Parts: sequence; C-alpha cells; structure tokens
Amino acid sequence: MAVLNIPSSLRSLCDDCTQIEVEGSTLRAIFSAVATRHPDLASRILDHQGLRPDIAVAIDGSILDQSALTEAVEADTEIYLVPPIGGGSQNT
Repeated sequence: MAVLNIPSSLRSLCDDCTQIEVEGSTLRAIFSAVATRHPDLASRILDHQGLRPDIAVAIDGSILDQSALTEAVEADTEIYLVPPIGGGSQNT
C-alpha cells in the first residue's frame, strides 16, 4: 500500500496520525480513499478543481502539479504533503 505522510500542521485533521496507508493506482484514487477515512484532511488537499493551490504533494522529492493526479502510483510509494512555510491556514 502507498503511504501518505502527514505534516504536523495537518495531523489534527486525521486523528493526529503521522502516516496513512491507502490503496490506489493513482493519486486521485489515493486521495479518494483518504476522503472516506479523513474527509477534513482530504478537503485540505483537494478542492473541486484538483490539488488545492495552498498545499503541495511530493513523491520522491519532486513536487507534483495538477496533472499528477491521474499518473500511476506504485504500491510502495511514499507520498508527502507539503504545506506552505509556516503551515498555512487551516481554513477550507
């Protein structure tokens, strides 16, 4: 399963977990799985257009753009959420 690493500034949105193991073949599928378990966290990652502009997603040290939501993800992928410096606002 892929592992979504949660930064400290967002852990309150997922019962203070540091990582979430989820199944999915694309980032969109992974974030959909996260939404069923932690809807508040998912709403900080995605909006109706895709990735929210105030948070970034990284795999293997590379920051991804909107098109990455449809790219294939390996089962052992480590995904990192990268909030803006200072943690950003937690308002949705």
